[in-house]
Amino acid sequence: MNIESFAIGVLTMVVFAVAILVVLGVLKVFSLTKQLVTLKRRLEDDERELSREINMVEQTVMNQIRHESEHIHREIDECHRHADEVLRNANSYTDSRFDKAAGRPGSKQILKG
Repeated sequence: MNIESFAIGVLTMVVFAVAILVVLGVLKVFSLTKQLVTLKRRLEDDERELSREINMVEQTVMNQIRHESEHIHREIDECHRHADEVLRNANSYTDSRFDKAAGRPGSKQILKG
């Protein structure tokens, strides 16, 4: 009976140790679950913030591109107007020189002194 009491005592201690380990394991699982939920929430918040920042940068870049495009088009239009004016002036000058050389009426005569 002495050995049986000893075996029952050791078995009881093993059962208590296993029960304590189970309780500690369950507590650790709950703790890790809580951390996982917190990390998931933070990840979702960071994802939303990053998406918002990407949209803001995209809008800024598109606005800058639109602004630069409008500026380039204005410069091109100004170059076309200037080229047209230079061409008109060159044609006018050439016509007046040709008229003077041909001696057409209404043109200023070249006076040779």
